[in-house]
Amino acid sequence: MEHLHLVIPDLILPREIAPAAQAELALLEKMLARAAHATLPASSTEARLCELFGVANAAPLRAAGDGLDVTGFEWMCADPVELQRQPAQVMVRPDVVCTAEEAATYCAILNAHFAADGISFHAPHPQRWYLRVAEVGDVTMPSLGSAAWGDAREMMPQGRDAVRWRALGNEIQMLLHGHALNQKRLATGLPPVSSLWLWGGGRPARIDTTLDAAGGDEPLATFARAAGIRRFDSLPAMLASDAKLGAWLATALQAPLRQHDLYRWREHLLVMQRDLLQVIWQALLDGKLRSLTLEVPVAEALHRFEMKTIDSWKVWRRRQPLAVYSV
Repeated sequence: MEHLHLVIPDLILPREIAPAAQAELALLEKMLARAAHATLPASSTEARLCELFGVANAAPLRAAGDGLDVTGFEWMCADPVELQRQPAQVMVRPDVVCTAEEAATYCAILNAHFAADGISFHAPHPQRWYLRVAEVGDVTMPSLGSAAWGDAREMMPQGRDAVRWRALGNEIQMLLHGHALNQKRLATGLPPVSSLWLWGGGRPARIDTTLDAAGGDEPLATFARAAGIRRFDSLPAMLASDAKLGAWLATALQAPLRQHDLYRWREHLLVMQRDLLQVIWQALLDGKLRSLTLEVPVAEALHRFEMKTIDSWKVWRRRQPLAVYSV
């Protein structure tokens, strides 16, 4: 493979919580030391993926990947969440798992209520829902990946048309609150769908990408489906294929960090080093991968590490603790 674009959100911890040393991370620290490092302005994971596909907005791209005809309208991701009211915050819980039947029922409820407003809701996947509208307007909203496990009150829509979308979000919450379907879920120990997280809105655009392979976690797999490029479940399989330019997304570190579980974050990182980074490192050593771009979106910055096959042999670049890269 000529080049791999690897995206690992939250690989680097904020400076205030980063440990001074972690002895088990020798391979990762060696890879970072031998790469060229740049610290760029903060950018969400979804924004970085959109750039790889040459589009500005995630919702129409993801909706197309989920099989919806996106022409003629503008779209927003409208993903099911639970808003947990706690003493100090209203936490956005993203892992609200629905069945396809439940998702269809929720959308039917929403569509009946908002029919006169020119808004429709669609759930081609139980966990990936969409809102279709004539015009989104001037509004920016944090992605669900950025908002997950955070305080919803600090992540309200912004922009000239923000009031409209805040009002819609409140109306959705009131409609869903106490609904019989949510009561049924609560009775069986499941979290309710108490709101929809609206984000990524805009009009469809022509996909423009040089990638010919992609894999890993969502939403990259769905983006790849929209672009009609090959999707791989296995990174070794992708590296061994005849693909030239690939992308891989690994999001396992996001939830532990957002939930302040550093022990689980570290355990996931050790697994990632063994099952993902070791494979990439060996491919670089063997010449099966000619170059690597590793991007690390974090709340404070975007870290970019560029590495070529020849860089893997630069043993004079001494590895440093991961905390050195924290900002």
